[in-house]
Amino acid sequence: MTHCGQTERTPKQERAIRTRRRILECAAALFDRYGYSATTVDDMVKEAQVTRGALYYHFRDRQAVAAAIFEEQFEGMTVPPQDLRVQELVDAGYLLVYGLRINPIQRGAARLTMEQGTDRIDRTRAMQMWIDFVVSILSEAQKQGEVRPEVDVNRASRHFVAAFAGVQNMSQAFANRRDLDEYMTDMWQYTLPAIVTDDVMAKLMLEPERGAQLARHGIALAS
Repeated sequence: MTHCGQTERTPKQERAIRTRRRILECAAALFDRYGYSATTVDDMVKEAQVTRGALYYHFRDRQAVAAAIFEEQFEGMTVPPQDLRVQELVDAGYLLVYGLRINPIQRGAARLTMEQGTDRIDRTRAMQMWIDFVVSILSEAQKQGEVRPEVDVNRASRHFVAAFAGVQNMSQAFANRRDLDEYMTDMWQYTLPAIVTDDVMAKLMLEPERGAQLARHGIALAS
């Protein structure tokens, strides 16, 4: 029985959904491994074990696949509510770090965002989505007195996203992101004191293992 207003998916629709997801995950893995410019449609077809017709049924071209990966990077990411809104921002960061280890979509999106080239991918949209996400949390946190009143939330959010891009790039270069959770903790410890009040800073849980802990409790990124 379905809920009011919902319809059951047919086996054909279910197959189409699974095929689309497989294409995205395989393409994201290729982008993460080789970069956008070095990955062709034929590579995606071979990796996903689908026909070219199946790929073009879902995506107009390689650029459309990349755009869909940017959009899908938020899929399955659930940040648990906390008494402190700033803790939710911290947790989102740790969950993202955890996802970059296990989720091909997030790994591919990260590589696409950082990769600079002559292609026509709109990277500003992906970065702006993250900035908007941080703004939404910091704005509420400021209303609740967690963020210092003199802080420009928009500029602080832009800084956090830029800082994360930097630490992610360094961790990728030195350790293939294996120590990214430690970089994340350092980033919070050295930047948050300028943003949040002293009493809030003292209450925040900043541990490299936090992303895995949240995931184990069922508040995880979709794999």
